[in-house]
Amino acid sequence: MTHPYHVPQPPKRRTLRTVLIVVGVVAVLCCGGAGIGGFFLYKGVKGATDPARQAAESFVSHLEAGDPDAAYELLCGDTRGGYTREAFAQGVAQQPKIQSHKVDGVNVSSVNGRTSATVNMALTLDSGFTDRHTFLLVKEEGAWKVCGQPY
Repeated sequence: MTHPYHVPQPPKRRTLRTVLIVVGVVAVLCCGGAGIGGFFLYKGVKGATDPARQAAESFVSHLEAGDPDAAYELLCGDTRGGYTREAFAQGVAQQPKIQSHKVDGVNVSSVNGRTSATVNMALTLDSGFTDRHTFLLVKEEGAWKVCGQPY
């Protein structure tokens, strides 16, 4: 027998469980989106800085190998205009020999349509001293070239 004043209770809702499921799904989507976005950001930055890094490393590798003629070819037009090939080779010969190098950082920028980069390197010299040098690079005809005070 039911009590005449008894009001049946609606079935219990599982609100907490639903909220937790929704929050979990949103968290997974956000973390996944951030991870994918981070990956593409990393690839974009790496794609922009790697060619400048490679050009500077190639320049320094030629100096390490004792080949100033090959290094001279990687100089920008303005810098080549300030040194003859022979003067550049003489200047390199008067400098301490580079034994090894390590890239510490690369920065690429574009200002007023001119793309440039700086590559920071630690150059270990034959004396054992480590010289920190910043190479300035500019893009000429689609290729990165070392400019300014090359070494």
